[in-house]
Amino acid sequence: MTISSTPIWTLVPAVLGLLVALGPPAQVGSKDKEKKREDVPAPAPVLDPWRGDFESAKASAKERNVPIVVHVILEGEKTNDEYRDTILTDPGLVKRCAHAVVLIANNGTHALKTIELVVDGETTHREVCSSYPMVAKCEEHKAAWDELYTAFRDESGDLNCPQAIVLGPDGSLVGRINTRSTPQPGEIGALLVAAIAKAGPGLTIDELARVKRGLVSGRKLAAEKNWMEAWKTWTEVLAITQTTTFAEEARTAEPLALAGMQAEFDRITAGLVPGTAAKSYAELLAFAEAAVGTPLEKDAATSLKKADGDKSIRDELKAWRLAKEADELLREATALHDAGETKKAERLVRRLLTPRFAGTPAQETARKLWPDLANG
Repeated sequence: MTISSTPIWTLVPAVLGLLVALGPPAQVGSKDKEKKREDVPAPAPVLDPWRGDFESAKASAKERNVPIVVHVILEGEKTNDEYRDTILTDPGLVKRCAHAVVLIANNGTHALKTIELVVDGETTHREVCSSYPMVAKCEEHKAAWDELYTAFRDESGDLNCPQAIVLGPDGSLVGRINTRSTPQPGEIGALLVAAIAKAGPGLTIDELARVKRGLVSGRKLAAEKNWMEAWKTWTEVLAITQTTTFAEEARTAEPLALAGMQAEFDRITAGLVPGTAAKSYAELLAFAEAAVGTPLEKDAATSLKKADGDKSIRDELKAWRLAKEADELLREATALHDAGETKKAERLVRRLLTPRFAGTPAQETARKLWPDLANG
């Protein structure tokens, strides 16, 4: 086997490093668990290749910060058929390729066949290419053929087949198995692991979708000045990716959202003075609840504790708490009355009508809704 561009021995440290990071294989906890796994075997992973041309594949790889794995397979030749049947279906390699853009280049035309699939628990049928059932039609595995022929043909004008090519997210050549023979899946896997180690973490298709949704949501929340939720959204994006262009936007926007949160916190706490204490305290309670897990969580909790001990606003907060308790009694009584639980509702109303809740808006409302109880 020959590897062009990068000697395979130079990739060994990166490969070993990533394999160590992946950790040892999972251990089976008991014979019962082992038996259960045998009874219900996990479905074999299915390759999900890129269905467009070479240029669009490179654009997707750059966006996701993942390598490109190219399989160039000639039509109607024994070694190439062997490559197709063994390499494209190898479970280990297919699993690794979830972290790559995979191009299948074959210039043949094949009949379609119908396969049975289980999607979300329901059996469905789908027409696919009979030779490459991971694509729906032959145009999808033919789309990149001409571009790859131009890019990777040798000086004589021949494009050796089969061959495997691994490129970095930037399109640079990581390695190439170009021997017109079928390699071991692990040889391609080693090149892929090395490419991933060099590029850093990338995005799966699902992660890419989540990140894009997060960016749309973050921009909307920031435009609405909902700084708390915007900050949480940007941090969720950064928890998924640190190495893509999407992370750059989130990194830029996150401190702006935090500054907005701080300004909102300062505005609320400035109102914790006689005359506006009750309104600001209610806002601070809501802010503190939403701020759990954010940099302002401790500051909000400290401000609540300080307000609770502030003698200058103690009476205002006491009246606010009493009114809040009365509102809750009224809400429960109304819900019970509407549900036909008349006696339970009246018990709560009688409690609400006691001198303890005198002067609260909820008691005044109860007097109007239940005049017989109020005047009894």
